[in-house]
Amino acid sequence: MKRLLLLLLFMMLLPFAEKAYAKNTVIQMNEEATVFDNRSGSLVQVGTLSAGQTFEVTKDYGANWWQIRWGGYYGYIEKRYTTVVPATTYKNTVPTAAKITDYIVATKVAPIYDNTGSKLVQFATLSEGVRFPIYSGMGNWYGIAVNGRLGFVHSNFVVKENGQNSTNTDTNTTKPVEKPTTTPPSKQNGYIEALENVILYDFRREKEMAIATLMKGQQLEVVDSMDPMYVQVRWGKSYVYAEKSKVKFLNTPSYKNVGKDNAMKNEYFIPTSANSEIYDNKTKAMQPFAKLDTNRRYPILRKEGAWYVTVLGGREGYIHSSKVAIDRGVPVMMYHHVLKEHELGRFKNLSTTVTDVQFTKEMQYLKSKNYETITVDELWHFMRNEITLPAYSIVLTFDDGLLSTREYAYPVLKNNGFKATQFLITSRNESAKDGQIFNYNDLQPLSRQDITNMQDVFAFESHTYNLHVLEGNRGKMLLTPYREVVQDLQRSIAIIPSAKAFAYPFGQYNANIINAVKEVGFTMAFSTKHGYNNPYDDVYQIKRLSSNQQTTNAQFQKMVLPYAQ
Repeated sequence: MKRLLLLLLFMMLLPFAEKAYAKNTVIQMNEEATVFDNRSGSLVQVGTLSAGQTFEVTKDYGANWWQIRWGGYYGYIEKRYTTVVPATTYKNTVPTAAKITDYIVATKVAPIYDNTGSKLVQFATLSEGVRFPIYSGMGNWYGIAVNGRLGFVHSNFVVKENGQNSTNTDTNTTKPVEKPTTTPPSKQNGYIEALENVILYDFRREKEMAIATLMKGQQLEVVDSMDPMYVQVRWGKSYVYAEKSKVKFLNTPSYKNVGKDNAMKNEYFIPTSANSEIYDNKTKAMQPFAKLDTNRRYPILRKEGAWYVTVLGGREGYIHSSKVAIDRGVPVMMYHHVLKEHELGRFKNLSTTVTDVQFTKEMQYLKSKNYETITVDELWHFMRNEITLPAYSIVLTFDDGLLSTREYAYPVLKNNGFKATQFLITSRNESAKDGQIFNYNDLQPLSRQDITNMQDVFAFESHTYNLHVLEGNRGKMLLTPYREVVQDLQRSIAIIPSAKAFAYPFGQYNANIINAVKEVGFTMAFSTKHGYNNPYDDVYQIKRLSSNQQTTNAQFQKMVLPYAQ
């Protein structure tokens, strides 16, 4: 299914920006570069930009990517092929907003030319199969608007396709005859009415999330309708999308329960009943206009008596408090050592060790309840309120990088299709021998080979290079001069260059430690403080939960539940 291009993560190809450029930044191509579209959830080539050509970007999209306009949606260019320059060099500009009626579809790789000079100059290409709106026609040439620049494609490379939004002309008058109700309204911020029950999607993650269902005949306010496939409506401080083919456009709504989506508090509820409809309270009998998903968290506008009020598409919706629970945030589980019962020995009753049977039961429970094990990168974006996550989400972490995780945790996680993160004390992993035999009487570190072999399940982050030492009751990291702490963390990153997350040894840290963690480039840090994590919480003091040998199954289930009972 085609999907609207949004601010997605590019499957972890998008690291965090070190420098942000203005919207009107101009780039010059150092060599030919691919234009990617990721509305399908993966990167798809839709064209190229030619070497030496200049383009204005619409957004600085992190350390690795530029965003440009591309045929009614957005395309993405890798920064490594570009240089920022003072101004564009072309003259053939075209308005970004234009009435589009028809399209071309490339039947082979189609060159796009600039015709303003004494000869045609190629500045881009369309990939085979790519559909692109027509801006103008000139004999055998089609004019198209490429990121605000007028280019021409010869008919030998494309076929014409009539658009759904074109208008017919009455033979007795020059006044256009309106097409069916799928035509967007003249008012930019118009309204949609569902022709059937319509799913509203959030596209900010790699895979789309169904957020709610707009019921047949119900209406919402439109934010944008320029995309050929989807119409955008507001949801809290973000957006959701409805398929255009399943709605009609209106200039005036029939509902009166108007609300301000962006006035939401940083508080959320989770529907706990299959009867999860939200109601319009302005009608004589409260009428449901949308149904919520029971594995989602919804922003709260306010509470009125026994009712919670949320807003969807500029419309207030009421849901009874008996059908929801207050979201307490995303749980992050912390594990260390896993052993069989008869292997515990000196680790018996230590809080940092669980048995393989207990760990297996805990993972089986998560699987049975359809928990999604999210990455630390997704947690970072969630805490910055850049994405939403399923209500039943959890982060699994392991501190110290111990060989017992290879023996007992890895197979269980893999069998359940789970992802997890290991925080490594990298000096120990650096010196560990490959092919080592597991000895349950010792705390053995993972070797480089172990780390490589388990990357299908584990991501590996930092737990210092060699500062995981307890001196009395204080960790060595707190007792080490600031500059030496920075140097240690830099050595850690040199061994695992992909590391963006850090775990404080023994959960001990202060303001200086946080500053050192930030200075070397870590974007988030995990503590041992008990609790859950919400949007706008401090990403350098992420809270965690832990299970030990005394934790019962009932206690674990209550602990990971996304809401308090």
